[in-house]
Amino acid sequence: MTLLAIEDLSVVIHGRGRQVAALSGVTLSVGSGEVVGLVGESGGGKSMVARSIVGLLPGGSQASGHVFFDGSDVLAMGRAELESFRGRGAAICFQNPRGALSPTRTVGRQLVDRLLTHQKLSPDQAREVAAELFESVGIRSPKRRLAAYPHELSGGMAQRVMISLATGCAPGLLIADEPTTGLDVTLTREILARFRQAADAEGRGVLLISHDLASIAEVCDRVVVLYAGTVVETGPVARVLTEPAHPYTRALLRSVPDLDGRPVAVTPGSMPLLREAPGSCPFAQRCTDSSERCTAERPMARLITGEWSTACFHPKTGSLAERVHGLDDIAHARHLEQAEYPLRIGEAPSGEPSGEIEAPGKAATTGGAPYRTEVVDAREVLRVEDAHVVYGSRFGGGGHHALRGVGLSVAAGETLGVVGESGCGKSTLARLMLGLQAPTRGRVEVAGRDLAKVRGAELRRLRTRVQLVFQDPIGSLSPRRTVADAIGEPLRAAGVPAAEREARVRAALERMELDASILERRPHELSGGQAQRVGIARALVGEPDLIVFDEPTSALDVTVQAQILKVIAEVTSDPSRGAVFISHDLATVRGFCDRVVVLYLGRIVEEGPVESVFGDPRHPYTRALLSSAPSLGRGFAGAGVTLTRDLEETDAARGCALAPRCPFSVPACAEREQELRDHGGSRVACHRAADIPGLIELIER
Repeated sequence: MTLLAIEDLSVVIHGRGRQVAALSGVTLSVGSGEVVGLVGESGGGKSMVARSIVGLLPGGSQASGHVFFDGSDVLAMGRAELESFRGRGAAICFQNPRGALSPTRTVGRQLVDRLLTHQKLSPDQAREVAAELFESVGIRSPKRRLAAYPHELSGGMAQRVMISLATGCAPGLLIADEPTTGLDVTLTREILARFRQAADAEGRGVLLISHDLASIAEVCDRVVVLYAGTVVETGPVARVLTEPAHPYTRALLRSVPDLDGRPVAVTPGSMPLLREAPGSCPFAQRCTDSSERCTAERPMARLITGEWSTACFHPKTGSLAERVHGLDDIAHARHLEQAEYPLRIGEAPSGEPSGEIEAPGKAATTGGAPYRTEVVDAREVLRVEDAHVVYGSRFGGGGHHALRGVGLSVAAGETLGVVGESGCGKSTLARLMLGLQAPTRGRVEVAGRDLAKVRGAELRRLRTRVQLVFQDPIGSLSPRRTVADAIGEPLRAAGVPAAEREARVRAALERMELDASILERRPHELSGGQAQRVGIARALVGEPDLIVFDEPTSALDVTVQAQILKVIAEVTSDPSRGAVFISHDLATVRGFCDRVVVLYLGRIVEEGPVESVFGDPRHPYTRALLSSAPSLGRGFAGAGVTLTRDLEETDAARGCALAPRCPFSVPACAEREQELRDHGGSRVACHRAADIPGLIELIER
């Protein structure tokens, strides 16, 4: 049964001296018990569709067309009808849960109030139902969590609270707007499973808005692809994401890193900002298949088969996998044979742009198999030895042990990946590397100098040898400073003269392929991709020995992410500099890193060459991460491991920290401290590491 039917929806936003055609003739539907994915780049109109469904269009908007929900047109509803409809009819789960929750009220109070308003329960009944809702989304000790404030919750826990708020009013339609952005792979899988359950077990319709195409492929029945406010392709996920017909859908899919190691292609150009409904194909200027007809008239949606349609004059046929892993790989292999050296990023031997990301010394691909060059300069730029970090408690007691005996090193020309769930100690480790956090025990050396043994100006100079690229590109830049000031700040702090500073800032900007015209802009005038390039330029301008990338692409859509990954590949290919890449995105880590360390509750549980750790993981936790990662292609070929409890409820003080969650644990695991030992090509902190393949084989039988 069709629950939501959007017909020929157009939205024009009128502002000061300009107007924007946010949506142009959008048509889509969601049925009861169905999960529909809505994908596309930032600015394509995804969130505007969501706002149209619940009647929350911005001021100055003019909408036409129809948004039918259960037979009633939302666009024709009055204020009282809309207030009743929001919650019981349709509810939104927002991208930023902490921003959507009131910081001054407990999450339990916020949920109870919603239940009292929409379900007409008594206060006692509402509290009981609130606890049941928390438990249904995997929140442990739900009655205790009802008394928590938003800032006391992890990102994953806050997102689960947001889902409880959305589902608590028993809506027919659940709209999830980028619900897993910035979450680790295990939490992402749990939250996606909750949306699938809402459709399968509760009969709700779900509209899942995301730029994570792998997640869409995991849980959705159908997918709708938006570009510049227009629907360019729609159909079953199994068809659209494996044999896409529209060039834009193909471009999106080829921009996504995947665990199978295939090349990532960069789509040149950017999405147009339209003043009125397009009269031609809005993707024509970026499309390699465009013709004169594409620039003269707008293609309307045409049926390919069944529910699968596309708005394109030159639709493609055949499997995307065959093109990416077949013809493209053959051409790529020929380039490698002809070249006397590893290809530069995005450049074939002929000098023509290839669009693929390949970095000397990093993982490029030939038929899915990565190649690597040896690190030329073995000079060590970072060493961490037996590092412990304990955050003291305001109320006395032992405090929080964030890192426990971590040891690692990074050489010049090498990229080290750091992976693990939220709360495992990745951010603390980054602060340690940057000299912003002193170890409670152990030592940290940068460029051969112990940070604990230097003071004053020398310490400040040493800290400049390590630079950080932040997760939130716009939030990491001062809103009061221009781009020129932001990039030049490290040079100003180092006492570089103004003339030299200006020249180096312009050189860094040119290296990031940004026009000098943005030097006088401020962060709010930049796109996410531009802001992240500015952040990388700021990190590079002082020529540091080590750059730490902290989730540098998690907030970006897939096409911009591919462009930034191309830049990062070039930066990390420099043999005179080391890099640390901290990420939830395991596919990106596999593609860019030489070695990887897997953190769990402040300990390294597995480390080694990225192909050894990802290709044949021996620690149950590493296997659990890899099997949880959504994948468009083959993904992790090994058997998966499912962990049983939430990370935050385990006791890390004794024995193996993973024991309470591990399906292979025995009583000795909870008593015996685990040490990193050699197993094949990697080191593993599990005394059952040699038995894991056999144990998994028994489970599969």
